[in-house]
Amino acid sequence: MILRFLNNLPLRAKFIFPTWVLMTFGLIVLGSAVDHAVVRYLEKSLIDSSKVMAMSAASNLNAAVAFGDVETGREQLHALSADPDLIAARVMTNENWEFASFSRLPDDCYRQGQQILCVNTAVERVSAEIVLGDDKLGEIFLIVSRDNIEEERRALLMYLAAGTAALSILSLVFAQMLHRIVASPLASLHQSMSAIIRLGVVNRSIPVRHNDELGQVTACFNEMVTNLSERDGQLKQTLQELENKSRYISQVMDTMDQGVMVVAPGDNVTYYNPAAEKQLRRFGCAPTDLESLLDVLEPAENMIAISNAIDAHLPLKNVELSHPKTGQVFLISTDPMATAHHSLLQFEDVTAHRESEQRRKFAEMIFDKSQNATLVLSRSLKIKTQNTASIRLFGENRTWEELDVDHRFRATFSEIKALISAGSYQWRGTLMSEAGDDLPCQITAQTLVNHRGKIDGYVVSIVDQTVEMEIKRLNHIANHDLLTGLPNRAHAFDKLSRDHEKGHSMHVLFIDLDGFKAVNDQFGHNIGDELLKVVASRMKSCLPRSDFVARLSGDEFLIAIQDTSSVDSIVKRLLERLSQEMVINQCKPKVSASIGIRRWAENDNTSLATVIEQADKAMYGAKANGKNGFALAKEGSLASQGSLANQDSLANQGSLEAFTEE
Repeated sequence: MILRFLNNLPLRAKFIFPTWVLMTFGLIVLGSAVDHAVVRYLEKSLIDSSKVMAMSAASNLNAAVAFGDVETGREQLHALSADPDLIAARVMTNENWEFASFSRLPDDCYRQGQQILCVNTAVERVSAEIVLGDDKLGEIFLIVSRDNIEEERRALLMYLAAGTAALSILSLVFAQMLHRIVASPLASLHQSMSAIIRLGVVNRSIPVRHNDELGQVTACFNEMVTNLSERDGQLKQTLQELENKSRYISQVMDTMDQGVMVVAPGDNVTYYNPAAEKQLRRFGCAPTDLESLLDVLEPAENMIAISNAIDAHLPLKNVELSHPKTGQVFLISTDPMATAHHSLLQFEDVTAHRESEQRRKFAEMIFDKSQNATLVLSRSLKIKTQNTASIRLFGENRTWEELDVDHRFRATFSEIKALISAGSYQWRGTLMSEAGDDLPCQITAQTLVNHRGKIDGYVVSIVDQTVEMEIKRLNHIANHDLLTGLPNRAHAFDKLSRDHEKGHSMHVLFIDLDGFKAVNDQFGHNIGDELLKVVASRMKSCLPRSDFVARLSGDEFLIAIQDTSSVDSIVKRLLERLSQEMVINQCKPKVSASIGIRRWAENDNTSLATVIEQADKAMYGAKANGKNGFALAKEGSLASQGSLANQDSLANQGSLEAFTEE
């Protein structure tokens, strides 16, 4: 009934009403889509900006949380109040206690325990981890209001409603105008077709009753009948040209690298080019026997699908087959031909392309997952692409100049020349991160050369050395004396133990300053500290680079002299230099040294702690013998000690006469 009613409607109603309805409905759908897209965009923008703000705040708060600086944490949170959408922020530590918080809640929002609930106000919640190095210190939570999004949506809906109403009226007017334009030509066409039906077209021209578009079509038809005989000769010539083209196409197919076959239903091969024959012979298959391919190519279901498509005279595109023994991969396509229900079967060896694509994807994965910031620059230093680490550290930039780089990263002409000639160059300097932190970095630039040997661009790799330098600094502090800069006891024990395990023999000298307590009592501890610095400097100046000096504690020092060094001369220099006059802040403190010596041979299994204890005991013997001298420990082989071992007065302990105090 409904279809009959619609069929009986006048053309005006059929034309105008659907046109108006469709255009109005389309406007409504388009407006809804625009509203949805804009709201989604505003929500995404709000969430993304909030996440960026949370991550930036987390980066700024890591030091405050690490050191428990609550005041600084509060200042950082109050700095976020510049964002009008932010209504609350809170920093929680790993122990789940609130480190710092900030809030400016609307009237319909209230706190319930650690949660913030709102009656009418829609909010978004984002968070970011506060990390220092690889350690998580806590988490920052931000709550932002969606009021601005809702206001913009209401305004957008008003504009869309007004625009839809206006365009709906315009579409109605347009439908009426279009009806007037089309109705008259259709009436003329009806009359012309009626005349053709009555009079026929054999040996007669169709009369043209109206000089309109349809009348022009009728005149063209009459002229076409007149020209048919002339076109017959042209058709014969065209057929000859087609035959020539067919021969040309056959020659082209014979020279193609891609295999081409013409297959009839039932897998009957009627044509194959040399490339197809060569490839199939390589598999041990006859080019006319497609069924044999089921045994050599896999998966078999794909071969069956190709055979079914040929039998059904249906197209099939890019079906993948592989040869398990050789690993070759082929893409097979079948296209139905217009005559005799034949199908054109094409297969292409894409093994090299797949391997290249796999290598490309692997390279892209390595590039994107690299922990180092990596950028690809054009010849004009515009950034063509940058990996995730680069965006995380420095943000998205368009050119190299947009990065905040110190002068050491600005390459000179000679450095650029070296980069071009050698293909790579390396700088070190400070680069500012997107969070505003100065990062000590190592930058490596490499050239990208095209097939003509010309430079197309550059690959720049930036390694953040902040953690490495901090580890070196902390390691130095942990292993060195803060006052003198000498290795400390732990470093000395580790170094000497490792050297002895490697088979090195050495003389271990335990040194104690004579008169140091009197210096502290007379001049104060500041002068005593400066004196220790001078003593450390003099000790290092007396030793070859291969020898080792450390401060154990107070005025006690430890020296390890390799067997390759001259122990006699070193001990003499030490006693002489340490007893020389010092002037510190117009004071002249006087000290000397007592030295205990213990040889620690490579085959001596005595522990280092015992060796030092024995050298310490020998040092007390030197003090008992008048100070400003040395004594040899009874333990240990003295065969390699040179002149020190040959002095009768020093068989057990003693001091060089020339260096004994009066």
